[in-house]
Amino acid sequence: MRSADFPTDYRKVPDLAKYPELVFLNRFDVIVPLLLAGALYGFGATLGTLLPNWGTSGPQMLIWGFFVSTTVLFHATASINSLAHLLGSRRFDTKDDSRNSFLLSLVTLGEGWHNNHHRYMGATRQGFYWWEIDITYYLLRMLSWTGMIRDLRPVPQAAYRQADGSQNGPPFL
Repeated sequence: MRSADFPTDYRKVPDLAKYPELVFLNRFDVIVPLLLAGALYGFGATLGTLLPNWGTSGPQMLIWGFFVSTTVLFHATASINSLAHLLGSRRFDTKDDSRNSFLLSLVTLGEGWHNNHHRYMGATRQGFYWWEIDITYYLLRMLSWTGMIRDLRPVPQAAYRQADGSQNGPPFL
């Protein structure tokens, strides 16, 4: 949060430096949120003009589409590093107390499979099995079909062999 910490040390993340578009977004990180806020306001104002019976306006779309959604997203994301260490079950015996939580995974689009993530951080998919809903992974797979992204790392086969199935808490939380 300090200006002295703002510049990224690309020696520590050389993969990031390979992509000029990511370096640009890293340096000018306020551009995308400002464009989104402006687009939402414009969309709401356009709807208010073209479809006045809908009762939509620029400020309304800005508040709900930008401020409220950003606040909810921030709190859902921040909850993972607290609640996902308290609620749920542990498939893998990791050195921390991370847990898998179905409810948290629904709220955070897949991030609730936190114990899986702590065991195999490099895997793209955090929900290792078909019944572990991981919406973020599904979206990444669709983007890979378009060629926009590539080289998604699969869950290692060792994960399936290593899963001990122990349950320290109800799996649905």
